Amino acid sequence: MVNDDNCLVIDMGMCLRVPYSSSRGDGSISDVAGGSIRRLIKPQGSCGKVTYMSPEIFANTVAFDGFAVDLWAAASILYIMLVGFPPWDSPNLTDMRFETIVTGQLNDQLVAWEVYISDDAADLLQNMLQLDPRRRLTLAEVMTHPWVLNDDVSPPANDDIFDLSEEE
Repeated sequence: MVNDDNCLVIDMGMCLRVPYSSSRGDGSISDVAGGSIRRLIKPQGSCGKVTYMSPEIFANTVAFDGFAVDLWAAASILYIMLVGFPPWDSPNLTDMRFETIVTGQLNDQLVAWEVYISDDAADLLQNMLQLDPRRRLTLAEVMTHPWVLNDDVSPPANDDIFDLSEEE
């Protein structure tokens, strides 16, 4: 068994090539390998599970940034991993849990439910789950966030945890 401490999350259900303005300056469209300025993508339809769907995909009315949409989905997955349940039923302002989170009250909501995560983890989630995609953290910002860089992480002190490598 290889242990490289990596976890990959993949869902190719709505895979799109993110368009870029060409670095040649001629107005042509390229992809990430040959481009310099990201372009927005026209609505493609609302598809996927609403737990991971960004509000702009759910609304399906405005062009979207593919990277910001993916970051939103990653934040939803991280929320579930840290908290133990999905953040909302629907990614729109008619869902009270969603509204609470996108108005900056994520940690207050968790504390009210007696669910405790570190302040750094709450800050990371809060900044990944910004309603305005232009205000969401980028992947580079996530990778330099204090919670991600924290070396003082230790496994939970729980007697119910067992080592799968010892199974026969």
